[in-house]
Amino acid sequence: MTELLNQKYRDQLVTWIGKPCHFRLLYKISRDGCSATTFHQKCDSQGATVTVLYNTNNTIYGGYLSQSWKSNSAYINDPNAFLFRLQYNGSSNPLKFPINQPTYAGFGVEGYGPSFGAGSDMITFTGTINSSGKYFSLNGSVNSIGSYYSLNGQNSTSITNNNLQVTDLEVYQVLDGPDPKKTKFKMAESSLLDKPWRKFPEFNAETANKLKEELVDYGQDSETGVRAANILLIGQIGAGKSSFFNSVNSIFRGKITSKARSGSFEHSLTTVYRKYNVKDHNSGQTLKIRLCDTRGLEEDFAIDSQEISHILDGNIPDRYQFNPSAPFTTETFGFIRNPHLGDRIHCVAFVVDGSTIDVIPEKILKQMKAMQSRMNQRNIPQVAYLTKLDKVCPMVEEDAGHMFHSSAVREAVDKIADVMGLPRGFILPIKNYESETILDQNIDILILKALKQTADFADDYMEEQVEKMAAENGQGRKEKE
Repeated sequence: MTELLNQKYRDQLVTWIGKPCHFRLLYKISRDGCSATTFHQKCDSQGATVTVLYNTNNTIYGGYLSQSWKSNSAYINDPNAFLFRLQYNGSSNPLKFPINQPTYAGFGVEGYGPSFGAGSDMITFTGTINSSGKYFSLNGSVNSIGSYYSLNGQNSTSITNNNLQVTDLEVYQVLDGPDPKKTKFKMAESSLLDKPWRKFPEFNAETANKLKEELVDYGQDSETGVRAANILLIGQIGAGKSSFFNSVNSIFRGKITSKARSGSFEHSLTTVYRKYNVKDHNSGQTLKIRLCDTRGLEEDFAIDSQEISHILDGNIPDRYQFNPSAPFTTETFGFIRNPHLGDRIHCVAFVVDGSTIDVIPEKILKQMKAMQSRMNQRNIPQVAYLTKLDKVCPMVEEDAGHMFHSSAVREAVDKIADVMGLPRGFILPIKNYESETILDQNIDILILKALKQTADFADDYMEEQVEKMAAENGQGRKEKE
């Protein structure tokens, strides 16, 4: 009988679990019957498992335990446990909900099916449930979901539709390492090419120093009257938007720093609009490049489209505190009514998690497309910083200098170029500093080259705007004459 969990959702679960693993089906109610006794016979003492429910709203949700199921009427202590939603009303919509009280991650009771929390967050069923022919009306409960797991603004309805009428329920054993059936394919997917798929400077000290010098010396044409290029960073929460600024800052400080709040959370850590300056520790100079950080993209908290327009046009001041319930308007205190060219955004860098391209939620893609439309209306250039590629290719994890020899990275670049409608040369693979405690020359080079290319595109935009203003002023004089 067919396993319902598709490959992109398996990949998402692997990312959340945080280590190479694959899945083996242990229990499936449409095949084995919906019985607590059968569940425990097949799933107890099997190590880590993923339980997946498929309800009649076409929503897919469930839970992960790194510890075995048991039938001893005891709680299961598991600091790695989490609940999840993979799909909502038929649309890909992955969210992870971590445990906040590990002592009560699961509940192993003989007469119960899979139960998460202290018997309250998610009880799937008890006893035996017969199929109606089209679905199983499970007699468990999801009403108290969130008692021992952090939902971060979600609730039973937004995760499960508050619906336990399921077409199926599956329990998969989580096995360490890649799927043996796909090892050959995966190795080919992650192979290193003899020749780089993109021309790129050599990964050496000379390149790193040259790029740093070029960025320290970077400045706009005096005709523009602009003191610094404004580069807007936009990305889904957890993609590495604020981490990019921290990585740039670290390179020029000569040590790992964390000035902007960053991390993998369900809601954006960025609550204030910031125009960050970067200072070179060696020369004492401040770069003529500002990295502008705004709220991360979220499925259920869309950024107001007019607010984005105000950011692009330079109407929003530095350190403005975002308020989702009251978007920035022309009447908001601090509104810059007559912004100069130097106040505007000169280039936009979308920060995209390269390891989750296939499961980017539709709502996020729609937000990005809507933003791109506004940027295109203003002729603002756009690039994409592709992050977390060390999760896509183990060779890149080992050495970031393998980036442009990795076939898996090349495939990721092709995919996001198609999704965003950008030329492949505008997709810039990088690796942020996340787990590292010391600087790495090859990581520096990837970040510095991406930043230099973005600054060059910002220059192109500013030159075009100066020419446009000159032409408009010339036309105005002619009309007066």
